[in-house]
Amino acid sequence: MNRNLGLKASALLAFGTLIVSASQTFGVPITLSLSQPDSYVSISGAFIHPLAGAIPFTAQDGLSSTVDYDTSHPSTRTTFQGTVTVDVDNLLAPTSIKFVSSAADADLSGAWLPEVEPYQDLNGNNKFGEFGADSSPTAGDDPAPATDADWGIRINSLNAWAAYRDIVYNVTTPAALAVNGAGEFNSTQNFEFGTGWLDYWLAAANFRGRSELAGGDDNNSSASVSTYTVTPLGGGMSQVRLFIPIHIDNNDSTLHVLYDGQFVATVIVPEPASVMLLAIAGSCLGLCGMRRRK
Repeated sequence: MNRNLGLKASALLAFGTLIVSASQTFGVPITLSLSQPDSYVSISGAFIHPLAGAIPFTAQDGLSSTVDYDTSHPSTRTTFQGTVTVDVDNLLAPTSIKFVSSAADADLSGAWLPEVEPYQDLNGNNKFGEFGADSSPTAGDDPAPATDADWGIRINSLNAWAAYRDIVYNVTTPAALAVNGAGEFNSTQNFEFGTGWLDYWLAAANFRGRSELAGGDDNNSSASVSTYTVTPLGGGMSQVRLFIPIHIDNNDSTLHVLYDGQFVATVIVPEPASVMLLAIAGSCLGLCGMRRRK
């Protein structure tokens, strides 16, 4: 009987050790929460006019018809909340990291112009929201009232307004990225709009309408490195911190937009030694239970 108990105890302990070893050897998915004050994106750029060329856009702050929810920053900047999920080969000292998914949800920065515009397929080609082809005239219309939005921009010379709404980023990488000993890796993540809308109102072009951004994606091209750092907190716990500098250059035929900022996400995790102790404790409890049954 004693020999059987010893074998069972050894098996349980080996199983616990195997779990810990596997978590340090194979992929470990980990979901981190974005820190709202530290996670933000600012936009800048220009409207591409067919005759005048690139005309820079500016913020909408300071107008009596708009409302700024964050007076310390312009309408071209907003913060983000949500989660980022990554897969690492070692929880506390990774040598590779893969971005699996994210739900990075932009916060409302204010009530900006224009109001929500019609999303339609006027030319009947089953492609909704095409700029120009599916735009309504601005004649006899007004961009007001200002409506909740994540970013708001304007072009004074064209009497033009645009507002970004319901922005959610899905951040991924097609393959794992190498992480050096300092926890640094290349900032080559792909930023895809999980959801998003652009409402526009251009008096000079006599166009107003709504375009869908969902599905559009660009790669992060920041020259600064991203980092994965681990800070021991004591009591068998550590904090994992993910830092992603952001520089995205989206240049299409109508709007050239630069997205600049950063994402910071954290999570508190148990250290492997703590997991090992739990496995050993579980083994001991199992032994006690077997003795009682005998």
